[in-house]
Amino acid sequence: MRRRIFATFLLAAAGLFALAVPAQAASGVLVVNGVPYEDPQRGCYPATSPVSVENFTDSTVLVHAAADCQGPVTAEVEPGQSAGTFGGSYFVA
Repeated sequence: MRRRIFATFLLAAAGLFALAVPAQAASGVLVVNGVPYEDPQRGCYPATSPVSVENFTDSTVLVHAAADCQGPVTAEVEPGQSAGTFGGSYFVA
């Protein structure tokens, strides 16, 4: 009986864990300042200003005015869009 309860608990925990873990990469190609990145990992990246972004991924890209994704967002580049702006970093959502 204990084994059955424990097995049920493990199965439920595994199911919750699978639902809680988000995807780790955007699908597609992101071009930043002419450099293509295939399936970029989600997160913050440094950039040199001015920043040119061509977003061929399934995720939004936010360009920030300062390094480490600090400061105001200077551009929000939706999937399939392009933008040119100033900034010190960008975030792949």
